[in-house]
Amino acid sequence: MDKLKNVLREGRALLGVSLSEEQEERMLLFVHLLNEANHFLNLTGFRTEEDILVEGVLDSLTAFTLEDLVFVGKSLLDVGTGGGIPGIPLKIACPSLKLTLIEATAKKCHFLETTLRALGLEDVDVFCERAETLAHHPSLRERFDLVTARALGSLREILELTTPFLRCGGLAFYYKGREAKKEVEEARRALEVLRCSIRTLREVAIPFRPRKTTLVLIEKKAPTPLPYPRRPGIPKKRPL
Repeated sequence: MDKLKNVLREGRALLGVSLSEEQEERMLLFVHLLNEANHFLNLTGFRTEEDILVEGVLDSLTAFTLEDLVFVGKSLLDVGTGGGIPGIPLKIACPSLKLTLIEATAKKCHFLETTLRALGLEDVDVFCERAETLAHHPSLRERFDLVTARALGSLREILELTTPFLRCGGLAFYYKGREAKKEVEEARRALEVLRCSIRTLREVAIPFRPRKTTLVLIEKKAPTPLPYPRRPGIPKKRPL
């Protein structure tokens, strides 16, 4: 655990993120719980606690390097969260964040709910349903300041699955890889149809790893047309 704590401290310092002792302990407990449950739930592709910490948690915290993103007191929706990444690490790092997690798989939702209780995190909601369905609920549509998704699909797909939840003027941020610029070009039509625009595209080095994350920051300019998102499965089969 001491090794993981040192990795966390050095890594978050490299990203300019401050954490108290209690926040560090919560972050490490989350890593442990996710790793233990991953043996039978397949929550993430990371197979060790160190990989979860670096590739999952520290990668999630790269969002704090975006100056245009303000988390304090904001509402954040994490779509297709799986084991809670990036939503839970962001909530631990910014306790005033009002977090909502969407995950369609019941077993994963049960893990999220038990983990949130174990971590003592408050002001977090979990919805076990498809994003395509929930985005048409009046209580959720265009209600959030921020939305995010990680490893959910191509930019064209995730724009349709996430931006309908954003209020006008709200921001969406996505964690992408080396093909980010190509994905942005392919998503031009989707951006236009969904009334959004690119705000920032930034490469951020992941501490202790050779690869980089490209953060794609999107601003919602106008209400999402009512047909979107289309029915479950269509955004993936026929992306905009």
